[in-house]
Amino acid sequence: MELGYSAGMRIFARLALLLLPLMLGGCRFENPLTTSPSEDLNTWLLGEWQLKEKGGMSTAVVAPVSGDRYSVHLSLAPKGGSGRRDYDFEAWASRVGNSVFFTLRNLKNSANLPEGAHVFLHAQMIDQGTVRLRPLQLDSPENATGLELRKEIRSRLKDGSLYLEDSAKDWKRVAEVYWTKEGETGLFQPLRHAMPPATKKP
Repeated sequence: MELGYSAGMRIFARLALLLLPLMLGGCRFENPLTTSPSEDLNTWLLGEWQLKEKGGMSTAVVAPVSGDRYSVHLSLAPKGGSGRRDYDFEAWASRVGNSVFFTLRNLKNSANLPEGAHVFLHAQMIDQGTVRLRPLQLDSPENATGLELRKEIRSRLKDGSLYLEDSAKDWKRVAEVYWTKEGETGLFQPLRHAMPPATKKP
């Protein structure tokens, strides 16, 4: 599939996700890390997530599509409400060696991310209400195969250069996702198993 990329334009505007989880900031590629999911759904990643920064608040809704695929709706809302941008992804887990990353395929064409483009991230659950997302730093060309991408990831994992310094973002879960009998999804609040507030030591 021809995505119409321009030479050297692998860096795109920072996005926000769940989920891997996924600010999504980094490289975009024509091919996924893996063409099919490597693992079943991680239900800890489902829900509505928020990232609050000085520039405004971003939200990501991660819902199940099947037993091993997610839908991710990402909304970037700058402070003041102007310039809002929305993205829709299909996502799945991609295992590389002993590590699990997430492949996100863009479903709609946008100004800075063509339809069909893939981005990758690493998601780390800090606790049941916090997920830490990291974009991957890759030098492979945009048309690199999944095999070539996985090879570079393995190499960067060994030398510690896979993640950009200070690129991790912590997202907070604000609502849970339910799956209705009709197969549709929705959100409900408050969280059923919210973390209790930390008690201060005397």
